[in-house]
Amino acid sequence: MSRCIVILSFLVFMISSITLSHLSAEPSGMEVGLRYGGGERVPGRFDGDLKQFSSTVSPLIASDVSLSGGRSTNLYEGFFRFLLDSRSRVGFVIGRNDWQMLQLTEVTSDYYYTKLTSEIYSYHILGMYYFTVPVFRNWEWESGLGGGFTSADWNVRGFSAGGLAPDSQYFNQKGRLRGSGLTYRAETAINHRLYENTFFQIGLGYHYIAIDKFSGNYNGETSSFYIRADGKVGVLDDTRVIDATVSTAQTFRRLDMNSGSWVLYFSVFQRFLD
Repeated sequence: MSRCIVILSFLVFMISSITLSHLSAEPSGMEVGLRYGGGERVPGRFDGDLKQFSSTVSPLIASDVSLSGGRSTNLYEGFFRFLLDSRSRVGFVIGRNDWQMLQLTEVTSDYYYTKLTSEIYSYHILGMYYFTVPVFRNWEWESGLGGGFTSADWNVRGFSAGGLAPDSQYFNQKGRLRGSGLTYRAETAINHRLYENTFFQIGLGYHYIAIDKFSGNYNGETSSFYIRADGKVGVLDDTRVIDATVSTAQTFRRLDMNSGSWVLYFSVFQRFLD
């Protein structure tokens, strides 16, 4: 709730600033641009939780889990912003952030092998404030700060196989989960004027997303990734979680995603002055 209050307060500030800017004698106008970025995700609690993955709820079965990939990201955005004066801007950024494929493998003491490949991508809309300072002739330095909302898709494909002959088994794994939450951005960049009002930009940003839970369809059931009381993480359907909570007094909470990434980005934008 506190995060929502912060975001809404920031958006109200931006709208108020846009209104007040029309009363100013400073130059006014807007900027419209496109951006592409590539970056490196910072491993955090989300990765640590996934390393505690277990395909079974039995405490008597040991497992060894490895996690790879999911480190690099690609960013695609469009943005528009309004000039409050010669140095200040407010605006909105709309875009998509794609993760590198995330690979999870597990080997258990009861001779089962599980391999899951995760495709994770998110869409976001951000409200931003920018401050620009002239550097030298056709060069500008700017910094921006803002926040907004994100929706992420988590698609899982893989298999689980094992067991001793003649009772060996093979199971396909397929899931499509979705979650929503908040996102934050801090960035700094250098702008170079190519033509009279056309600019090229190179910058560095930190993009952070916070999603408290995922849910959706996994192997035909309404499911989610859950963290058990012992710290193990697994995919459980909602009915099974309710039954386990009632019959065994175990506690479960859904796996959350709090993840940040550094992004080097390149933009081209056009400035329109009134």
